[in-house]
Amino acid sequence: MSTATAWDTLPLQAPARRPRLVVIDGGAGRAADAGRRPAVLAVPRWVRLALTLSVVAVLVSMLLGVGGAGAATGPLGSVEVRSGQTLSQIARTEMPGVPTAEAVVRIQLANNLPSTHVTAGQVLVIPAY
Repeated sequence: MSTATAWDTLPLQAPARRPRLVVIDGGAGRAADAGRRPAVLAVPRWVRLALTLSVVAVLVSMLLGVGGAGAATGPLGSVEVRSGQTLSQIARTEMPGVPTAEAVVRIQLANNLPSTHVTAGQVLVIPAY
């Protein structure tokens, strides 16, 4: 007897059925809950999508700094550094409404200065405040 003929003689079996879960009503407290609907919040898919996209847009704008909070509108003017003058003195005289430390930092950022050291004859841009 060959393998092919032995295969043909095997009895055919129906595929086994998978067991199915059955929900059975009952249990403690079911009589009290019979008149009440379950508290399920059904939010439509488009609302969830809109909320998700809004949150993502806010996070991206915060990461990229697109919000514009504290951004200067443009340069106020420029000043030429005189002999013996410091950046703190320039900040106090040119930006009187701003604390000196903050004014110094704003001038440094506007002029791309790595430190507070300035030289006579150097022209500094004074940012708007």
